[in-house]
This record gives sequence, C-alpha cells and structure tokens, in this order.
Amino acid sequence: MKNIFLSTVVAAAALTSCSTVSSILQNTFPYSATVLVTSGSPANTTLSAVSAAQSINQLTGSGANVKDIRASNATLSVDSNSSMGMFKSVKVYLSSNGGQEVLVASREDIPDNMGSSLSLDVNSSTTLDAVMKGGSVQQRLVYVLKKSPTSDLTVKTSVGFSSVPITN
Repeated sequence: MKNIFLSTVVAAAALTSCSTVSSILQNTFPYSATVLVTSGSPANTTLSAVSAAQSINQLTGSGANVKDIRASNATLSVDSNSSMGMFKSVKVYLSSNGGQEVLVASREDIPDNMGSSLSLDVNSSTTLDAVMKGGSVQQRLVYVLKKSPTSDLTVKTSVGFSSVPITN
C-alpha cells in the first residue's frame, strides 16, 4: 500500500513538473518576426508590414500545456548602423488564421536619439491563448516614420510571453 501511494505521489509530481517545465520553456523561447521597411517609404503616413510568425504549438509542440498566455515584454530592433529614432510610432498586432488582430505592444513619441533597439509598452491585459495556440500566427507592424529611409531597413520584433501551466 505504501508503494502504491508513493508511486502515485511521484507520478503526480512528474506530471505537474512537466507542465511547469513546458511553461518555463515557452516563456523563455525566443519569439520573433522580421519585416522590411523599404527605402523611400513616405514619412508622416501610417504604414504597415505583415510577417508570418510561429505559434507556441509550432515552436515547442506542447502549447496545450499552458493557459493565460500574455505578452510580458517586447522589443523592436534594427541594424546597428540604423536608429529606431526614425520611427514616430509603432504598434505590433498578432492574429491567428486570419482572425481578429490583438494589439500586443506599442510605443508613441519615439525620441530621435534612440539606438538600434527599442523597448515597447506591452498590452498585458489581453490573453493570447486563442492566437498563440492557433494554427499560423501572423504579425502586423503598424508604424509612422519621421523621415523616409534612404535604404531598406530590416526590423526585428521580439516578444516574450508569460503563461500559467495547466495542471489538471
């Protein structure tokens, strides 16, 4: 009887820890998408660029083990010889399978003297379970430029997520 009880406790702990490890991996797994801002793009005009991204299921194969997925941090970066100061504002939206877009992060009034990386203000009030566990995730970057770029600019978006393991 003692062995059965001990085996049950060990099995329950193992299952719980698998969900926790899965959640930790998914929180720290790099999630990024890249878009191209072409040279000569007009300034002071709202523009957007779309990029395919990956869902948690595509990244780790175990998205069913977490819930309450929320954006926890987001950054935008450009080549080291460029500056994020050329942007007036940026917004990052995610959607899944052509569904409704969800605002994940944004930044308004970006200073001129920015380096090549910019931390965004994260929208952590919305859960992203449906988006991140969906089939194919799409990112749309909506931006306004202060001036037209003289050469093509590769913009990389990196988003970190927090989640809660499913332990039932």
